Amino acid sequence: MGARPTPPPGTTRGNFIAEWFGHRVWPVPNDSPSAVLNQTARRCPFLSNATGEDRQCIKVPSRGEEPTGVCTISSDSNGIREDWLACPYRTLDQHFTLLGEVVRTLYRVPLEIDVLGIPVTILQRADVQERVANALENGVTRVFLFTSDKLGGEIDLPETTVSPGAKVDVSIVELLSLDPLTGSPETFGQHVFYEIQTSDFHGSPLHAVHLLQEICPANSTKPYHQALRAKPEIAGTGVEGPNKANVFKRTFYQMILKVQFAEHPLCAGFAIILPLPVWNSWLRHFANPNLVEVDTARRIFVLAGPDERAADIAATSRSWIFVFDIDRESRESPKPLLIARRIATSASALMHQAFTAAAQQGIAAGVIDRYRHTLETRVRAKWPHKSG
Repeated sequence: MGARPTPPPGTTRGNFIAEWFGHRVWPVPNDSPSAVLNQTARRCPFLSNATGEDRQCIKVPSRGEEPTGVCTISSDSNGIREDWLACPYRTLDQHFTLLGEVVRTLYRVPLEIDVLGIPVTILQRADVQERVANALENGVTRVFLFTSDKLGGEIDLPETTVSPGAKVDVSIVELLSLDPLTGSPETFGQHVFYEIQTSDFHGSPLHAVHLLQEICPANSTKPYHQALRAKPEIAGTGVEGPNKANVFKRTFYQMILKVQFAEHPLCAGFAIILPLPVWNSWLRHFANPNLVEVDTARRIFVLAGPDERAADIAATSRSWIFVFDIDRESRESPKPLLIARRIATSASALMHQAFTAAAQQGIAAGVIDRYRHTLETRVRAKWPHKSG
């Protein structure tokens, strides 16, 4: 079945669906009431939490009626076992960990001020409008509205005759005031470009998904976790690893473009959200950079260019990389997220590391020498050998 058969029981090598409809199914299945609720109802706990409404998983394959429910895939592709992000909505955990920290960092919101983040798709609700109005009036809360693919739609950076177009994964804008007569949004503050880096995989996880669906049918009231605990290895059936090089190549150009667009005065900045395994896979593309730690408690680092001072970047940067992981030690389910690193940087630093430092260090490490040896050996091997 598929490119990779069901792994033998007890194996810890290879790739497995780690979280299904928000809850772990490998290596140890989670059998909490919320896991049962979300998995049997095919419910997305992250979209449901963000909107305050029951929402099904939006990952429906082209040939199928049921959503796949794949949130993360556990892989040892980097040499250690890590959870790779398969769905961007997994980043909307129950505490809005990433969105809240991005807003606080880029808008430089002090800790004594509360942050209220709301998707634009629920602004028509009277209770939400009341929350927004109260927040704007109390003087200790700032209001930020956001829109994304399934929560209001992505917004394009339109192409022109002299510049390329691009889509923004999540657009955030601060709401400053409501019209006193109509109660509708009146004035806005700066916006933020917010990008979420999911992973491409070499194959489809649908073989494993179908086996999980057989063990746990939709809307079933029968217990299923005992069967899942007996055969957790089915979560690895046909599952292949991440395409690490493609993740970087398809992201980096648009990343630099948006970093530069973020210098516009109407923009508070650019943030890219990277799962920890993606950041680990990107390190060689950035010549394994030396990060300067400027705040140990908040895990703030700086990636500066050759002519840039780390202190200046930390104080003024509009460009940030947020590296996150899943808090697997938490007793909550779904597991919340934690921020592993906040990295302030600049377009010049990123371009230097990716295009100059990586090549220079590769040459110093003997890349060209090894390439030449292989090339010359191959040429000689094709030349007819004359005896005597």
